[in-house]
Amino acid sequence: MPFKIRRTLEFRDQYRRLIKKNKPLQSKIDDKIRQIVANPTTIGKPKTGNLKYTRGSHVADHFVIVYMIIEYNIIFLYVDHHDSVYKEAPKVLGNIEYEFPELWAVMSPDLKRHLKR
Repeated sequence: MPFKIRRTLEFRDQYRRLIKKNKPLQSKIDDKIRQIVANPTTIGKPKTGNLKYTRGSHVADHFVIVYMIIEYNIIFLYVDHHDSVYKEAPKVLGNIEYEFPELWAVMSPDLKRHLKR
């Protein structure tokens, strides 16, 4: 079964901001998204701490895409410069319950507890 692609509001907004300032970055981000969708468990590296249950993958020089896999869904959480992405992505995790209630319903209790922090 193919993965369903979902993007948080923050991901979409940040994507637009980044490509508006840096047109060549758009193709690099789009290529990385295609790679992640094709093989989400091997492209990104698992994250720890406040980003537990997520994965991150570098794009271009200093940009990172943070995403998570829930069943057959890939949720792209945030994309930004390396210095900012790890500060902002944990904030986005708290919105998963409201943005994707159908996924929230199938999440493990441990994951829900982690996201509620």
